[in-house]
Amino acid sequence: MTLEISLRRSLLSSLFIQTGNDKPRKPHWVGDRQPAPARQRQTPGGRQGDQPPSRQDPRGYRDLASLTLGEVQDAYRFFESQLLPSPYEAWVAPHYFCMLELVRRRDGRPPVLFGRVKTCYPSDGYIQNIQDMELYFPNKNGRPDTVLVGAEDILLDPSRPVQSYCVRVKFFAAPEDIEEFERNGNILVQNGFLPEFHTGYLDLLDMSEPEHAAYPWLYVVSSRWFASIPGWVQPEVRERLKDLIQWSKLIFNYHPENLPGEIRTLNRELGFKYGFTDIVLVEPADPAQTLRVVASTFEKLFQRPMK
Repeated sequence: MTLEISLRRSLLSSLFIQTGNDKPRKPHWVGDRQPAPARQRQTPGGRQGDQPPSRQDPRGYRDLASLTLGEVQDAYRFFESQLLPSPYEAWVAPHYFCMLELVRRRDGRPPVLFGRVKTCYPSDGYIQNIQDMELYFPNKNGRPDTVLVGAEDILLDPSRPVQSYCVRVKFFAAPEDIEEFERNGNILVQNGFLPEFHTGYLDLLDMSEPEHAAYPWLYVVSSRWFASIPGWVQPEVRERLKDLIQWSKLIFNYHPENLPGEIRTLNRELGFKYGFTDIVLVEPADPAQTLRVVASTFEKLFQRPMK
């Protein structure tokens, strides 16, 4: 199955979160997409095609029978390029994404369900040990719906294990930065984010506009890493970082407070300054702050409609 994704600037505007004062700018929306008309069909039990299943039960959960396979595919395609398989197969926990095969029933539910884990009962763990899950299901026209999935709804086939995913976060980091994150017990993975560490600059320079839709949304760029780049290539790196912002990617500048004064922040390197430029990069100073800003930023992106 071939899947592809298209990112829209309205979702990932470079002005979103990059203001340096925890007060994201509000983008101006022009127009909207009209939802496609519901497909009519005859359903089991005599329900006519012009009477679709109720979308929500009295508790507010989205009814599994109201989901379509097309909606599931659209949600997966939208997030596919932002996800990597989690390090632990079939492990599910809050903030992880997962793809579940569902037990077939006569209510018209799709054969698979894709979503982001909200809660698990009795606790996080391997899918075989979970009795109930609340999943966020992405929505084209509003905030994600919440779907309740019980153990009896999940088809467990040993030949096709459940796949869980973490959100990609691309790091351009110095070895010292990587050591600092490793000393903090892999807190990113524990919260559903998988760092991709790069110590060189060629991977950044190889990025191109025609392929930018498939690149990660979130980047952490270290001040130490930038300072370690040879002077002759720094101008080109500066321009490529500005390209990422132009392509609606979100950059956070990892800048520990104990750095020598000659190591400048990316805001200074790129000419950004609060109150004088529209874009100012957030500057987390340690792994815990990095996790908080990455998690809060992605949460805001995830809560938006899939436009």
